[in-house]
Amino acid sequence: MLISNNSIGKEEWLKSFSKSSVKVYVVGYEKFIMFMNQTENGDWNDKRLVKERETDLQQRNYAFEGKIVEFYQWLNNLPEKLSDNSKKTYVGSIRSFFAFHRLDLKFTKQQRNILYKHARPARKYYEFMLDDLRKMSQVASPKERYVLLVGKSLGLRASDFIRLKQGTFEAHLKGEAPMSLGEIYTKKEGVKASPFLDEDAIEASKIWLRILESKGKRDPEARMVSISEQEVDLITKKLVKKARINTGNEIARFHQLRVFLCTRLSSVTSESRWKQIVGKTIQEGSYIKPFLLKNDYAKVLPLTTLKEERVAEHKVNELKEEIKTLKERENTSQSEITTMKEKMQNLEKQFNELKEEMKKLEWRQYYSLSEAFGTKIVRGKDAERVLEELEESIEQSENEET
Repeated sequence: MLISNNSIGKEEWLKSFSKSSVKVYVVGYEKFIMFMNQTENGDWNDKRLVKERETDLQQRNYAFEGKIVEFYQWLNNLPEKLSDNSKKTYVGSIRSFFAFHRLDLKFTKQQRNILYKHARPARKYYEFMLDDLRKMSQVASPKERYVLLVGKSLGLRASDFIRLKQGTFEAHLKGEAPMSLGEIYTKKEGVKASPFLDEDAIEASKIWLRILESKGKRDPEARMVSISEQEVDLITKKLVKKARINTGNEIARFHQLRVFLCTRLSSVTSESRWKQIVGKTIQEGSYIKPFLLKNDYAKVLPLTTLKEERVAEHKVNELKEEIKTLKERENTSQSEITTMKEKMQNLEKQFNELKEEMKKLEWRQYYSLSEAFGTKIVRGKDAERVLEELEESIEQSENEET
């Protein structure tokens, strides 16, 4: 008989999240406990939630789904004004609690419409252009350059980016760009990403590793940068300010480096391939070995690499493709012209042969007439006269027979 070692309760559930997520989920959980104490009898806690939900599912009542909808509406009446996104996050925390204990909530369509109606986005985020990143790179320190350029190259979420270890880079900093970092397990979606380092990221990584070594901090098991998710956002904002980039009322954040790469990857390769590169969920049968994605990533380098020669190379390649296409068209045109000439020659040959046949037939007619009248071969008016005499002879013969 199998024995489960899984513990139940709030603490075990929260261990599965990062520190930043824990803070938000704890607030959502505490508000739900407050709601249950106000609307249901008795004192509520994590153990009681699990026990009551088990009974709810066994009896197929699905009462907790209704309570979650009530909770969402109850949040509207709190003294502090909560945004739609905050309310959805708090509801999501309770869904996560039950899902962790294998007691998933199953909402009806009507309930989903109430909980997940489309909300107007409270914030608008700034989308980086290549020139923005170039300016930011020029004013960045080695550490900031690592965060900016490797973040742009890998396209990982902040939670996965800050967990990268020095040993991962040491094992893969070989050869030319794009350089695979192997498979990176992503925390949020629980799938493997297959990221690559471009020329900018390779250079920034090597410089940063040398600095770590000079400070006696080189350790394959240590992180490349010992910073939090909030700090990578602060570094990004700081570089935007130092580079004097005007973002208007839009917010610059580290996650937009991921958006920058995803947008450009999606223009050069298939959806399943670019999603595997950055670590987004795809169908199980669509996964391929990371090294097979190298050519796909190479296509995006001219769109994401800061080096001017890469941009020039991209333009040269475009011109080469144009020239190749024109040459193919020219060759096609030459081939068509040659074919037309051959057809013309064949037609001319057939025409000449036909003329010869017609001449032969004409001479045969003349010869037959000459034989009939015992005369020489006749032409022109003589031939017309012979034909008239022949017609008269035929008519006379018919009269005699009559």
